[in-house]
Amino acid sequence: MTLHPGRVSETDRCTTLSDGPVAVHTAEHLLSALFGLGILDAEIHCTAPELPILDGSAQPWVDLVTKVGRHPVGPLRGYALRSAVRVEDPETGAWAEATPSLLPHYRVTLSHEAEAVGPTSFEFSHSDDYAHRVAPARTFTLVSHLLPMIHRGLLQGAQEGSGIVVIDRDLSEDDWSALEHFNKQPLERGNALGALPLTPFRMAAEPAAHKMLDVLGDLALIGRPVAANIRIFKPGHRINTLLAQCIMEQLDSANPVPFFDPNEVPLMDATKIMSILPHRPPFMLVDKIHSMSESEVWGSKAVTMNEPYFLGHFPGAPVMPGVLQLEAMAQVGGILALSTVPDPENYLTYFLKMDEVKFKNKVGPGDTLYFHLTLTQPIRRGIVVMRGAAYVGQKLVSEGLFTALITKDK
Repeated sequence: MTLHPGRVSETDRCTTLSDGPVAVHTAEHLLSALFGLGILDAEIHCTAPELPILDGSAQPWVDLVTKVGRHPVGPLRGYALRSAVRVEDPETGAWAEATPSLLPHYRVTLSHEAEAVGPTSFEFSHSDDYAHRVAPARTFTLVSHLLPMIHRGLLQGAQEGSGIVVIDRDLSEDDWSALEHFNKQPLERGNALGALPLTPFRMAAEPAAHKMLDVLGDLALIGRPVAANIRIFKPGHRINTLLAQCIMEQLDSANPVPFFDPNEVPLMDATKIMSILPHRPPFMLVDKIHSMSESEVWGSKAVTMNEPYFLGHFPGAPVMPGVLQLEAMAQVGGILALSTVPDPENYLTYFLKMDEVKFKNKVGPGDTLYFHLTLTQPIRRGIVVMRGAAYVGQKLVSEGLFTALITKDK
């Protein structure tokens, strides 16, 4: 089954995905764990029609992913939103909206009384620590919702520890007796609102954090993060998945674009780069290296009005020459190529050819160029072949296929 918001068939207390006769219940916690950890491609095999609830959080899934390990994939990549969208549920009063932004950001607001559930708002961005801030938050049930089901003889198979019971009103003796039967042990009476003593909160905002956990799991059905400010009032699986379906209709492109956090600490700054590359100002055209693996690298350059070429290209309408965009891309690629030798300061990189070069958009003062270079084949005999792309924000501005030679500087 390929994930898509259109696969949602039920949203009653969990998200159910269906494809013909096949249905999978309670998919949101596992999807949230993968999405929150930045894992956007995974093959999931199920041996039953429902994923285990475990302790009601995403923590067990995060622990398993952490145990097996992850490969770094560079900056987060996702989709651009064409225009603002909003959905409402008149039956519940819930609403959700997404407005275009440079980076994905999420905020949920609960309609519950703060005295019972603690802080009612929670915010998250993909630069946050999902594993500690969101994953431990367990599902919760208000005692006013739970007791009618217990009195009807339902939930006989529920197990202790698979969520939080929140006391949101004063309880009668009959209510306490029903809860004792449900929990299979005596309970200390009291009138304080909040978590049932057997299921105390793990964190001050655990109910709100769990709603965020569910939101991330439901929006994971889009396939990738969306560059948008997402706000949801009275979050629930129905309103979450309605928003996901509406966003899918508003995506500007199905091709993922990179998201860059300006507060991120780079892997290399200009001083470190100059210890590897022989280029020097004004011909050093890369400011930072953001991430690098064995096969790809991300770097950036801030374009300012002080660039010497703006004196003549073009006065009154400054445009960064396309050839310099390609040179900057090649310098970022050179960092990747020279990382394969033990003493990069003793090597030089020379262009051999460029193919499939295209210029898509203008680059001018005030823009920040982000470069992505990927090896298309293993480096052999010093020959490096890389595909490069340059972005300003979420716009592709130039691209090409580069062939270069790295050789010892004699």
